[in-house]
Amino acid sequence: MEILRSKWVAMAASIWIQCTSGGSYTFGIYSAVLKSTQSYDQSTLDTVSVFKDIGANAGVFSGLLYTYVTSNRRRGRGGDSGGPWVVLAIGAIQCFAGYFLMWASVTGIIRKPPVALMCLFMFIAAQSQTFFNTANVVSAVENVADYGGTAVGIMKVKTLLY
Repeated sequence: MEILRSKWVAMAASIWIQCTSGGSYTFGIYSAVLKSTQSYDQSTLDTVSVFKDIGANAGVFSGLLYTYVTSNRRRGRGGDSGGPWVVLAIGAIQCFAGYFLMWASVTGIIRKPPVALMCLFMFIAAQSQTFFNTANVVSAVENVADYGGTAVGIMKVKTLLY
């Protein structure tokens, strides 16, 4: 089972996570439904979209968290008090929470939220991408340090696919 803990398996898993975590890139697909079910005009939809962009690009917290949860390993203290999986788990929780709440409001499971709350849902959902990006890209660079540039290029190619 040692192969499951190899840097190459981690790289493959990271590539899959990166390929499937581009929810905010697909905003154009679901924005019309969001606009019609929430009775938004174009200006209001643009406001929600701005929070998508801010969330997807404000990755300071994910970077600080990654540094914190991996600090014992880097200092040679051993132990597995945390690692990239902690950052990925928090990103997954954020992704689910944000998109679930938007979906619930679109389908009528919950009452139509105020615009500010919908902006918060979008921010939380989009913010999850920074957690996935941080965990995957930093881990890839650490695992294959001699090919760090190539690893970053592979991890970030998903932006070209959407």
